Amino acid sequence: MARQVIAFRTGDAARMAAARHIREIVFCQEQGVSADLEWDGKDDACEHFLLTDGETALACARVRPYEPGCFKIERVAVLKEHRGRGLGAEIMEALMARLGSKTLVLYAQTAVEGFYTRLGFASEGAVFQEAGIDHIKMVRHSR
Repeated sequence: MARQVIAFRTGDAARMAAARHIREIVFCQEQGVSADLEWDGKDDACEHFLLTDGETALACARVRPYEPGCFKIERVAVLKEHRGRGLGAEIMEALMARLGSKTLVLYAQTAVEGFYTRLGFASEGAVFQEAGIDHIKMVRHSR
């Protein structure tokens, strides 16, 4: 089967359920993020992305307006059994292509800061805690 990245909104119940399933496993179960923090009420304001292989959902992400001309990438997650195959880069490249030349911001877990650096993001500011995990603000300025 061919992999594809699909953009959708929360009204697409089946795709949203698949993205929520990935987020539940990666963030809540694996990383111990509380449900209150994960389900932050911002999903309706976001465009969501799902990377699939046939009918199987492997990774997800969401993007929302952050400031004028700037978008924030959040909830980038790849199921554990599919990590190390370039899927994180694949979903990120697809969403960056969709957003074009906009400035992009994300709060990266420090463990994956290098991954985002390779995608053209630069760290800004000091490390901070979010959901008990060290994060750093990263920005990719408009091109």
